[in-house]
Amino acid sequence: MRNFLEPHAAQPAIVAPSIADACRGWTQRMPRPFVLILSALTAVVICSVHTLVAAANTVFAAGIGYLCLTLVMFGCASAFWTRARSAKGTLYIRWSFISAAALAASIGYFPSSTQGFLNTIPARQFQTACFNASEALYMLATVLFFAGVARSVVIVDILQALLFTLIRFNLIYSPVTRDHFNVSHLLIGQIMALFLFLVAMVACLGAASRAELSLLRTLSCFLGLRFITFFLANQVSYTWLHFEHCSLWDVPGEALLAGFALYLLYTSHSAEELESAPFRTPSITVRNLMPSFLALVNLILGLFLFRVSFGLAATTISMSLLCYVARTVLLQTQAQQEKSFLESRNEQLEGLAIRDPLTGIGNRRSLAGVYSRLQAAEDGECLSLLLMDIDYFKQANDRHGHLHGDKVLVALARKLESLASSVAGGHCARFGGDEFALLLLNVTPQKAFMLAEELRVLFSAHTFEAENGRVSLSIGIASLNSAHDLPLESLVSHADQALYSAKLLGRNRVEVQPVWKTGIIVEDASALTSNMELQHIAG
Repeated sequence: MRNFLEPHAAQPAIVAPSIADACRGWTQRMPRPFVLILSALTAVVICSVHTLVAAANTVFAAGIGYLCLTLVMFGCASAFWTRARSAKGTLYIRWSFISAAALAASIGYFPSSTQGFLNTIPARQFQTACFNASEALYMLATVLFFAGVARSVVIVDILQALLFTLIRFNLIYSPVTRDHFNVSHLLIGQIMALFLFLVAMVACLGAASRAELSLLRTLSCFLGLRFITFFLANQVSYTWLHFEHCSLWDVPGEALLAGFALYLLYTSHSAEELESAPFRTPSITVRNLMPSFLALVNLILGLFLFRVSFGLAATTISMSLLCYVARTVLLQTQAQQEKSFLESRNEQLEGLAIRDPLTGIGNRRSLAGVYSRLQAAEDGECLSLLLMDIDYFKQANDRHGHLHGDKVLVALARKLESLASSVAGGHCARFGGDEFALLLLNVTPQKAFMLAEELRVLFSAHTFEAENGRVSLSIGIASLNSAHDLPLESLVSHADQALYSAKLLGRNRVEVQPVWKTGIIVEDASALTSNMELQHIAG
């Protein structure tokens, strides 16, 4: 936040700070010991007033207690809002839900304070609506993991929260339990407070980031303190002590919540610190099952609602179950869509991993995959590997530029594709630079030599100019009776030796390595090459 003491020239226009910015800046500039001392003195004064008034005027003391709760919950809402403003994305929405829930509770407590001070008319319906909305917002902030969830699923979960609010309102404020201090009312309130606290604790296991874990831990602490406040004020004071010095039991909970609000206001972690910290793997099960708590809560409360209205209870339970079924179907549909998308992406990535990006033919990895499948086959097939290199490619590239060199590579790749498709099981690949490979199955060494000669002549006929003439093709051939005889690296090595011989003998020619069978040379290399040349000339 910008410091108000900075020079005015630093800003092109004067922008009035908001009240929240001014209050936050004021609290941050105040000395922390002073604020803590002031808070402690305020707590002592409140306790003293409660002690003096509690025995003499219970209603007035209760008004003081409700006023304190109003201010404390408003302070908590402000503290949560400061966290929301520093958050982004779905965390901003969830922090805003928590802040709105605390604000709704603060608004709900205020009519009780005015009733205690001014003896105003009770506003039970308005207060119950505020408290129910508050609990619904707490539940939404706890169980909804918005990241990666479709909007339709979120809408169904929000409908569950609205059903929760409807059931809670009719269950608490009804002809059966109209008394605000009814034992059933107080017991249900404490059960819900405990349930929210336990759900928030379990939700911490499903946090997918350090920032989300910080939100859920903060909410767990707050809901735990809220449950303690409810237990002391309702169970201890109203149920066990029968209103005797009842307002005194409000003080511990108020003090704990006030201290918690001060802690939130004076401690903050930047998003960078939270995200950069190491984090464990979240529980996918928790993230998937947490929203189901909404349906479970509605089902339990709906059973209590039968004593109020059978029709309303049956309707709300049916709608809650319908929302749960719809959510399950939507999640399964989303999971199937994500699975199909991932499979498509995996296929694309796999294609990129085994394809040469320039020529579109396979690369060395794709050739290794084809060869490994040949080795895994039970029946071995004779094969020939043609390893070729473009003569004077560097000179052509340097003289005419890289675009010209790319055209040369693509032209050779198209011819290799055509030749590979003409032979069943043929596979071509670019090894890198100007070096290519062609694997031919069920082709005799003589046939492989003839195909290589045709390829050399056809490619050399292109008018791809180099510095000392046109580019040409040198090819080395290595043949096997079966892929089981040698690993691919050894076969490539033999073909590379033949290619090297072609380069030494003047380029633009085909050289053949001997045929191998289980490590034994079947034919002499030089004799085999000579015989093939004679056969090719005669043909």
